[in-house]
Parts: sequence; structure tokens; C-alpha cells
Amino acid sequence: MTDSVSQFFAAWADSDPTTRDAAIDESLGTTIFYADPRTEAPLTTADAVKSYVGQFSEMAPGMPVSAVNISTTLNFARATVHFGAGERVQTGQYIADLDDAGKITRLVGFVGMGAPE
Repeated sequence: MTDSVSQFFAAWADSDPTTRDAAIDESLGTTIFYADPRTEAPLTTADAVKSYVGQFSEMAPGMPVSAVNISTTLNFARATVHFGAGERVQTGQYIADLDDAGKITRLVGFVGMGAPE
């Protein structure tokens, strides 16, 4: 059920637009809503998401990106994602809605892990 989430974030590190876009297409459902702290407005088409990820890949070529922990409840997933490695890693959390096939239909990201009170 979480393969699409792992595949989606692994695509961010792929410098080849053809294979990157194919991986993103395979991970998304027929509808998509994507938002994170760097998007000005939600992205609602696969082409918009692919363009956004492509811009990241151009600005940070070769930067490793991976979902390092994924937990699920019903058709929802929470992913902890590392952008970069070592001392320069940035961590984010994403909440995904998944369709019945396990594909991402909604993905909302947040910087960091949140601070407990």
C-alpha cells in the first residue's frame, strides 16, 4: 500500500526526466492534489506535479530523497522524508490519501517533524 509513496519520493532524485516522470505517473492516482510549503497553490494535475519535481531535480541535481518511514491507517499514509544526507539532511512529513489501488490522490507536506508540547 505504501509502494507508491516510496516510488514518488525516489523519483525526486532521478535526474532523467523520462524515468522520473514515468515513476511519478505510476505513483499517482487518476486525480491529484499536492501541496507543500514551497508551492504557491495546490498542484492538481500530474503534469504540474511532474514539473514541480523536475524543478527540484534541476536545482538540486543528485540530491538523495527518500521516504525513510511510512505508517498507514486505512487508505492514508504518513511519510517521513529526507531531502539530502548527513549533516545537510532536511526532514519533512507528508500525509497521503491513497486510492483503493494504493496510488496517491492527495499529498500534503510539512517542514520538519513538528514540535511536541
